Amino acid sequence: KILPCHAAETITGLEFESVRSNHSIAWIWQNSEAFNRYRGTGWMPEPCASCAFKEIDFGGCRCQAFALTGAAGKTDPACTLSPRHEEIFKMAETESAAGERRFLYRNFAGGTLEPDPHG
Repeated sequence: KILPCHAAETITGLEFESVRSNHSIAWIWQNSEAFNRYRGTGWMPEPCASCAFKEIDFGGCRCQAFALTGAAGKTDPACTLSPRHEEIFKMAETESAAGERRFLYRNFAGGTLEPDPHG
């Protein structure tokens, strides 16, 4: 599959094509429905549609919008103009209050390593 980023595969309703489908990477990038669904500005809801930055940020991250709102076409909550922007701060506060968490390092063999407590 050709993906715009690794997280894009999580967006339900988008079918990403493979080069095995007899289309080139260039064709998939330029012509496939999945890559064109959120291209440009015509798909944008408010406040994005009337935002002065819409031609710069193109509505933000669709994967982030999907992960945080359940809909890829909604305003990215990371944007200060998003009606759900405050939720990001609440999530950060909740995570911060959870206390310290230890890192768990993974390796390519599927194993894990505990971090060295002595640095």
